[in-house]
Amino acid sequence: MTDAVTEQQDALARHLRTADLLRELDPAFASAVDALVDHPHRRGVLRAAVRALVVVAVESVIPEADEPRLRASVEAALADGASRDEVLCTLEIACSIGLHAVSVGLPILLEEMAAAGVLLPPVTERQKELQRTLETRGPRPRPLNAIYAGILRMDPDYFEARVSVIDLPWERDDVLDPETKHLLSIAIDAVSPQHYVDGLRKHVREALAIGVAPEAVLEVLQVASVTGLRTLEVGLEVLDKTR
Repeated sequence: MTDAVTEQQDALARHLRTADLLRELDPAFASAVDALVDHPHRRGVLRAAVRALVVVAVESVIPEADEPRLRASVEAALADGASRDEVLCTLEIACSIGLHAVSVGLPILLEEMAAAGVLLPPVTERQKELQRTLETRGPRPRPLNAIYAGILRMDPDYFEARVSVIDLPWERDDVLDPETKHLLSIAIDAVSPQHYVDGLRKHVREALAIGVAPEAVLEVLQVASVTGLRTLEVGLEVLDKTR
């Protein structure tokens, strides 16, 4: 039996620890879910290790993170050929999901400040230097967008720390290539409880710009979409105890 076939047959169990219970309680629905979960593994646009890292990324997202599921996804990624450093880099990228709280909330704060007539802090030379650094140095020089401009204006110390946390994993091209890091970021933003569409769109755009195939992006979204199986995982265990 080939590794690809084994992976396909085990796909549902790897995403749902109550797979056998689902097959017992509702074989028809289990078959439908099995086909859905299996699909990206059968299609196989991405390497198995990259697909496994995508699962690690989406299982790492708070508040959905669940220790048994995350442990299983890390073990599966290592079994699929991902290195410990690759898993660590994935977790470092995934933990930045909490920063979306500022990305989503700050624009509202700035709008309400303007409506209330509250002025922004004055622009300082340090803020100008931090902007130049963002736009010209580091692993991902990029223009100062509206959210980053607001953060920089309100709190340059937080701005500097935030950029460092986000960019450090991107400096490690010897661990994960930029294509994989964009794919992981797409998965993370797609399942973000803050529904950070701007971040998702940015990573999709940048992934396509560096040559990532649209089919690869779609496969990442398909793999990430099965996080809804957590509903079955919790609910089926509760239901089974009522028998």
